[in-house]
Amino acid sequence: MWGYALGLAWKGLGRFPKSSLLAVMTVALGLAAAMCTLTLLHVLSTDPLPGRSQHLYSPYVDTVQGRLKGIWKNPANGVQWQMNVMKPADAQALLTPDRSVRQAAINETTAYISADGSRKHVNQNLLLTTHGFAAMFGLPLLQGRFWSAGEEQSPLAVISIDLARRLFGPASAIDKLVHIGKADFRIIGVSAPYRPEPHFFSMNQQWTFDASRQDDVYLPLQAALGAGITASESGSCDEHTKGGSGLLSDISQPRDLTHCEWLIPWVELDTPAQVAGYEAFVRHYAEDHRPLGRKPLSRLDSVAGWMRQNRVIPDHARLNLWLAVGFGLLCMVNVTGLLTARFLRRSQEVSIRRAIGATRRDIFAQCLFESCGICIVGGLLALPLTQAGLWILRHQQGDYNALARLDPAMFAALFLIAVLTGLLVGSIPAWRATRVSPGLHLKAV
Repeated sequence: MWGYALGLAWKGLGRFPKSSLLAVMTVALGLAAAMCTLTLLHVLSTDPLPGRSQHLYSPYVDTVQGRLKGIWKNPANGVQWQMNVMKPADAQALLTPDRSVRQAAINETTAYISADGSRKHVNQNLLLTTHGFAAMFGLPLLQGRFWSAGEEQSPLAVISIDLARRLFGPASAIDKLVHIGKADFRIIGVSAPYRPEPHFFSMNQQWTFDASRQDDVYLPLQAALGAGITASESGSCDEHTKGGSGLLSDISQPRDLTHCEWLIPWVELDTPAQVAGYEAFVRHYAEDHRPLGRKPLSRLDSVAGWMRQNRVIPDHARLNLWLAVGFGLLCMVNVTGLLTARFLRRSQEVSIRRAIGATRRDIFAQCLFESCGICIVGGLLALPLTQAGLWILRHQQGDYNALARLDPAMFAALFLIAVLTGLLVGSIPAWRATRVSPGLHLKAV
């Protein structure tokens, strides 16, 4: 029975080619518009470190003396960043070595680097961190190793494979020396390309979704500072600090970084009990070290919570999705009208089939198969239209537009949406077709 209904539906698609083509094009345009914006939103909201980010938390305690704070804003949406940047003493206190959790302190900066014996200097992105970073954030190593807890003050380095090829060509970079700051660092590891999107774990939010940029050099924090490498700071310092009052406009002046916020601590917490215990520890520390005249301010942000607070996904991306969904729904309403008119034009055919024994269920199945066929063909046509729309997005300005690519999961979603659309938009016209009175139309035959 189902095969017979499917065969009739296939023949019905070619019976009215103009209305079939119009319905297919309408479905394709509606689905393509929705899928372009849905794909972009899917990419922007994806997990930057699958399997890891749900266990990563960044604590923050405000101990800056005075009310003047540096202000950093997201260049994409103008929202003030809530960066969990802390003074080194506070970060060290929260990352106590006796706690049975992985932890890391991070500072991202830039410096000129040169290979041993070379006069060519290149400006590279540096990540100053501690030994726990690689295991916590899943830094993939192609060669060598990361430094250990006992090597925090040793001049060691891990560099990216891209930088290794630029500096040393095809030769192995392991045990080679690179000059950074005032010291030579020995390379002990080479990492694979590492570009979490969004780039969430450091201060450099100007390339949150810029897949063309990455940290090329990883250095032990203490060794880097000992080599005279200048750490980046947020601009929030105690009022008595040399160099200004803490306003961002004054950060070009020399400061005593002991009293400035420039370290971002991260901890790995695997269970809700660990999260609750560590959150209480951070809260008690904030109460004991609050600035004079201010209420204690502390928080423990997960990766997902940090992304929500900083509105990493631009508001206009969500707005565009709703506009596209509205356009898609309008297209589906038009398709419903086309299918209703299409099926009612065949009232005499339906009446004859009913007269020779076809049930309303048979008529409903035939009409539903036909509407699903139209929507599936429309979904297949929507695929190149979606790719064309994403190509246009990738060539527009915006640091996240380059990520707009259709992955297999979104292609499967497109096909599923096409089938569900066929079932939904075809149900009402199919039901109307089953309500046809055979007697009235048989008299007109």
